[in-house]
Amino acid sequence: MAKKITLDELYEKLADPNVPEEELRAYFDVDIAASTAFDPRLSVNTRSVQIPDTPAGRARSGQLLNTVNWASRMRRRSAFHRKMSSGNYKGPVIVSEGDSWFQYPIKLTDVIDHLSRDFAILSLGAAGDTMANMIKRAEYMRAIEQTNAAVLLFSAGGNDLVADGNLATHLKPFDPNLTPVEHLLPSFDRLVESVVQKYDRIFRQVSSKFPKLHILCHGYDYAIPDKGPWLGKPMISRSIEDAKVQKAIAREMMERFNRSLKALAGRYGQVTYVNNRGIVKDTRWADELHPNDEGYGAVAAGYKKIINKLTGQPRGRSAVRRSAPAAKGRSLHLGLNFLDPNHYGGWDGELQSAEFDAEDMEALAKDIGYKTKILKRNKVTRAAVLSELDRAARDLKAGDIFFVTYAGHGGQVPDFNADEENDRTDETWCLFDAQLIDDELAVKWSKFKPGVRIVVVSDSCHSGSVIRAMTPRTTVPVESDDPATAGFRPREMPWRVAARTARQNRAQYRAISRSLGPINEELLSRELNNPIACSVRLLSGCQDNQVSMDGPGNGAFTSALLTIWDEGRFEGNYDRFHREIVAQMLPTQTPNHWSIGTRDPLFDGQRPFAI
Repeated sequence: MAKKITLDELYEKLADPNVPEEELRAYFDVDIAASTAFDPRLSVNTRSVQIPDTPAGRARSGQLLNTVNWASRMRRRSAFHRKMSSGNYKGPVIVSEGDSWFQYPIKLTDVIDHLSRDFAILSLGAAGDTMANMIKRAEYMRAIEQTNAAVLLFSAGGNDLVADGNLATHLKPFDPNLTPVEHLLPSFDRLVESVVQKYDRIFRQVSSKFPKLHILCHGYDYAIPDKGPWLGKPMISRSIEDAKVQKAIAREMMERFNRSLKALAGRYGQVTYVNNRGIVKDTRWADELHPNDEGYGAVAAGYKKIINKLTGQPRGRSAVRRSAPAAKGRSLHLGLNFLDPNHYGGWDGELQSAEFDAEDMEALAKDIGYKTKILKRNKVTRAAVLSELDRAARDLKAGDIFFVTYAGHGGQVPDFNADEENDRTDETWCLFDAQLIDDELAVKWSKFKPGVRIVVVSDSCHSGSVIRAMTPRTTVPVESDDPATAGFRPREMPWRVAARTARQNRAQYRAISRSLGPINEELLSRELNNPIACSVRLLSGCQDNQVSMDGPGNGAFTSALLTIWDEGRFEGNYDRFHREIVAQMLPTQTPNHWSIGTRDPLFDGQRPFAI
């Protein structure tokens, strides 16, 4: 038992960086009632600290507890600067950011405590910190730049995985007919997706600015419920009382997170996933979520081995071979202010701003870093567009992105292959020499490799599902005398022109449609079996039963999109981007947002057009 000291003496010890944290442990207890899952709170141990039983004494005790996290961070920073200024340290400079696995105040020797014996680590971690706060503050970005760090260590997401103490809402009541893992509701997978989406945002943010930095992340080990407040008790509240069942559920929770995080890390050449599963063991846990000193030491040993392997050279960033190349972005931009009257029954389809749209969308893509190609007017032929789609399907691999924009007229042709049960017409893009049918686009998407992301922006009429039309539609008339639409015209092939074009070129479109095969009877099974292995996302100018308006400088939809994009200052995912664009539009034109192919939760959560 430590000698009893006064509160003033404890303040002095806490402020003295030469007093090891192990010596301070006797003066604090973990306050379970005040703690949350990954935010352990401490209380002063009245058995070893003399606190005056007065309002002032109790107030000073509370003030001390509010400074524990801060004091622990300052002690680490002092140690970092001492090591860096000693002139003897030759190892890599490391920045760490994270939760209580990286910053457990005083009572435990956590991962960073162990690693700091060998490495110079600028620690930014704080128990209870959330990923949202980490991203908002982005302290790690400044720290990496200021220290010329070689490595970033990242630990976060645990609090999300236990639903901030509300895990019971993601569990079914106990049912002896269910396996342990079947007690997890699908909503738990949304929690995992949310955490991994935040990791993806951090990896993109860091890797874009520091392409030679090594980033290390980890999933947690198999936690032990053991009647604890964050796993055990929520399970018991759902009548899941058997310890083996509890343990199996907790194991599955960690497995799902680890698998998702490992898959994400594999998309980035400079990110290394550290597998901690099975390292802590049953006897190395301090509570149901945190290892004890020995358990943290085992985790740190794995980190140390990887850091030494990655950084191999003293100081600075090593030239270790990357495990995977960076993702590639390729874009194709199509714009037509005129069409070939020979194919369209004498109609030239004159527009004002479709080619401006293509130019502006190409500029947007170039700013992000895409390898771009633009085709305008008589260069936008069926052969040229299909060739570009084939080339992208051949070249792009998992993790890459293909960004396609189309600005021009939307059209329709008779449904010769009988896959449109509702209106018996196929939707089209009106290319210069002939139309490109939605079914053809669907077939082209099926040629792309699994894991490829495709974004299609279509500013054309009836484009709500042009990447694969499946819904009924009727034309919404636009009042020509509406002052809000003055100077605008619809990007719609007139019905009489559409009929004349289809009749004049009937043999050509029949051959195209029938070459794709009859698919109406197979439609349901095709969709269920995900014939499109990549993930295709459409942002369209309007719904299928509406028209997109052409304007003097840009199409109405493209204009709104560029306004919301704000030269790259927009922050948010595709859903938010779509909502904010819709808010800019007139009621007669409502942009659509939907996807086909394999669902990609990371794609869902990314900033629009991010490579």
